Amino acid sequence: MNRSMRSDLRKSVRTVLSSREGGLDVWIPRRVEPDSRESDEQVEAVLLQLRGLLAREGGALTGDVEKDAAVVLAARRRGHCVDLVVGRERAPYGEEAGFLSWVEHNGSVILTLAPVRELYEEVARW
Repeated sequence: MNRSMRSDLRKSVRTVLSSREGGLDVWIPRRVEPDSRESDEQVEAVLLQLRGLLAREGGALTGDVEKDAAVVLAARRRGHCVDLVVGRERAPYGEEAGFLSWVEHNGSVILTLAPVRELYEEVARW
């Protein structure tokens, strides 16, 4: 893995940690492009590399949402057009529901095989 990828991830981890206090306004915005020319598989390969690095660099992060956020931010620093999505469990409605985060590229859910759109209602997207 190259040095710039590790550097991008470290910066992203710092951004996520600082957003605990200041909110998400310091995040790198998603590139405004109708469609990325990269395939889902190409983007997924980069995200998997970043997740591998995160295992060594992201010890201060807590929870899957923060970890996914760091990976998404690092991918954006590298020019990839990805979104972080947070969803609320659809059932059991009325009881305490769980939350889950996932990553999307060009509207496709990547990095998970779970049917997140069927099981979770989207509550936030960055």
